[in-house]
Amino acid sequence: MPQVRVRPRKDARVKTEEVEEPVLKMEPVEVRPRKQLPAKEDVQIGETRRRKVRRQLEEHEEDARFQREREEMQRGHDLEEVDDDVEDEATLYEWRAVEHNHRPKTGAWYAAFAVGTTLVVGIQLFMLNFVGAVTIALTGAAVYYIAQFKPQVARYRILMDGIAINNLMYHWRDLAKFNVVYEPEDEVMTVIFLSKRYFSPYIHMEIGDANPIEIRDVLLEFLDEDQEMDEPLADVIARRVGF
Repeated sequence: MPQVRVRPRKDARVKTEEVEEPVLKMEPVEVRPRKQLPAKEDVQIGETRRRKVRRQLEEHEEDARFQREREEMQRGHDLEEVDDDVEDEATLYEWRAVEHNHRPKTGAWYAAFAVGTTLVVGIQLFMLNFVGAVTIALTGAAVYYIAQFKPQVARYRILMDGIAINNLMYHWRDLAKFNVVYEPEDEVMTVIFLSKRYFSPYIHMEIGDANPIEIRDVLLEFLDEDQEMDEPLADVIARRVGF
């Protein structure tokens, strides 16, 4: 029987060669981390600085003038009475920052403040509360006066015996605890101290451009930290109304 060649039908599917799909090359995207506190260093900054300063102070044990000034620093609160070189030797950390955030006031702000103050004073007079009316009027005048001035740049220091704002000293024995509140997005960058004194319970040190981690690490050598302690309500209100 003759051999029969079977030809494929014209509509038969022909296997095609596999074609590699082009690979899309994506350029790496730079992801910027959210602004946050810098990571805590492995080295204990506070402990290291304290040891260094303590060695410096020990070098002056035979210096009668230095020891006398050092005792004055430990007893008093006015650093104007202490020699500068003694302050420098006892300083663990120092920085400068404005006393508080300042927002320039507009004419509308002053107008609204004047109307509000006048209204409250009028209500007090209507209620025959003359003492309250005078108190509110004087408070309003003081706020109006203060609102016109920009805050000064303060000198903040952490010393072996306490903290200092300009030349005013607060000893460790008068402080209970502290908390670093660092929220740049809300313009809140401050260190809050709870004082043991009844009439001035809270003390603030603005951080400014200083390193909050280093400040915290130095303070931990002397005080307990309370991360639940927040700004007093009066400070929150003052900041929100433009102070």
